Amino acid sequence: MQRMTFRSLLRLLPVLAVVALPACASKPQGFTKVKIYRLNPDARITAVDPSIPFEKQYLLHGAVTKVDRDARKGNYYTFFWKADDRTQPVKIRFEYRQSATRSAVKRQEVEIADVKRNNVTRLQVTGEEYLTSGKVLAWRAVLLQGGKEIGSTQSFMWH
Repeated sequence: MQRMTFRSLLRLLPVLAVVALPACASKPQGFTKVKIYRLNPDARITAVDPSIPFEKQYLLHGAVTKVDRDARKGNYYTFFWKADDRTQPVKIRFEYRQSATRSAVKRQEVEIADVKRNNVTRLQVTGEEYLTSGKVLAWRAVLLQGGKEIGSTQSFMWH
């Protein structure tokens, strides 16, 4: 077996730098992750792991009456995103279609003035809107900054 000399190690240094460089690059701006949760207060969750029913318990905390629990029934979306420019506000446009409204597109918009390195925005379709129009079938989220789109994500049913 041959020993590696210092000179041969120096020759490998540029190759190692090129291979390691992409690992140091920052993630691009836009959406990095989306967490979706559909809350049904009447559904039973049986799991050995106590973390599984925690989301339901967290969302229903304080809802004592049936009316309170029904008002929280619906779709919850948590968007994780990143914007390179932290000096300008960011707007998230959330468009969705529901089962009772079919092709009609509904929209929610949230403007975030305090842009951080890592950002989390929560949106929900609950209450009367969920009870009358039904569950969300398809959705799209667009991240806007300075009037320009810097990222987008969508469900596989969105067209």
